[in-house]
Amino acid sequence: MANIVPLNSTAHLNSLVKESKDYSRFKNQSLIPVVAQEFATLANEFPIVFVKNSESGQFTPIAMMGIKTDENLYCQTETWTSSVTPLAFSKAPLSLMKTSEESEELMVFVDEDSELLNTTKGNRLFDDAGEQSEYLKQRSNALLDLAGFTQQTSAITKYLAELKLLTPKQLTVKLSKNSEDVNINGIYIVDEKALNELKDEDFIAIKNKGLLPLIYAHLTSLHQIARLITKQRSLELTAS
Repeated sequence: MANIVPLNSTAHLNSLVKESKDYSRFKNQSLIPVVAQEFATLANEFPIVFVKNSESGQFTPIAMMGIKTDENLYCQTETWTSSVTPLAFSKAPLSLMKTSEESEELMVFVDEDSELLNTTKGNRLFDDAGEQSEYLKQRSNALLDLAGFTQQTSAITKYLAELKLLTPKQLTVKLSKNSEDVNINGIYIVDEKALNELKDEDFIAIKNKGLLPLIYAHLTSLHQIARLITKQRSLELTAS
């Protein structure tokens, strides 16, 4: 549960934000949205695929952190074991949102129910005079950067979709000899055949836009599905 409210220096003058690598709040969320700027880093640990919004048709890249949709294999405990961390994990308890649906103005909001927000331990958001602390300025700038990255990523995925490079892919996983197959549906990947058959001008345009490294990072990351299978088998053996 969350209680998202606008951040202000009166109500949150004495609020502190505790830094933590406990990401167990994501334990039931196996698909984590990512941005293009982190593809190369995350591809060394997680499969990066795309999902499609059924209403808008917009594609979003995500890091797969589980075989089952309601189980994040990396967040079952309070200890984060991976050497890489998605940017989305570092936002809480702060977020950047529009002041209204009609406005393009953004402001910082805070989740008052977050365990990271308290009045005894952590980094102050405001000084005694009610001015933003250096910590809050840094966090606000990071949120702005992430918002910009997200916007750029949306444009990139829209471009890939317009070139008809994103194709649906069903993954069938067998966790053990005696277990039933697990089918993972609703994901999309870049179609290598379609990529290789692009018109020269389209391929050159992708190259000039700097998108080839992103595409190759995505394709390479698909090999990490084997890592997820290993982690799922380990989890089930531990539970049995």
